Amino acid sequence: MLGLRSVRTVDELTAAYRPLILQWHPDRHHGQETHAVAVERATAINDAYAFLLAALERDGLGEHAPAPAEAPLAARAASTPPARDGFPDASVLEIFVKPSNIISVGYNSATEDLFVKYVGHRIYRYRGVPATVVEALLRAPSAATFVSAHVDRHYESEMHRA
Repeated sequence: MLGLRSVRTVDELTAAYRPLILQWHPDRHHGQETHAVAVERATAINDAYAFLLAALERDGLGEHAPAPAEAPLAARAASTPPARDGFPDASVLEIFVKPSNIISVGYNSATEDLFVKYVGHRIYRYRGVPATVVEALLRAPSAATFVSAHVDRHYESEMHRA
């Protein structure tokens, strides 16, 4: 799904994931006949990312550590589905932004609610965040730095526990 034959680091995984999730995010296809396909693809892309990320973490590979060369990660990870503990708004698609102290973000374009899940599974909902800010967040080199500078003190928020 991510176009990887094997993956050795979180950086490699994230580099394959980000352009695909940006291309297939349902908000980019809202109101178009491609919306249903985008929802399916984005879900599959997220599942693949979560699955491979969990395998990297299970194998004890750090954020940037190379994997052992003997077996491709995709082959070692083929039997365990990813865990799901998404956002309080079930209509929001989770987009992973690791490596960071932010695990993932999600956005509801209808309500302009941005969800940010931090390590430790604290989830913040920021209200009234324009789509342009979310697009900039997804393109930022550091999600945590971007949220701190452009979201935290600029939008009303509330904390949830996953």
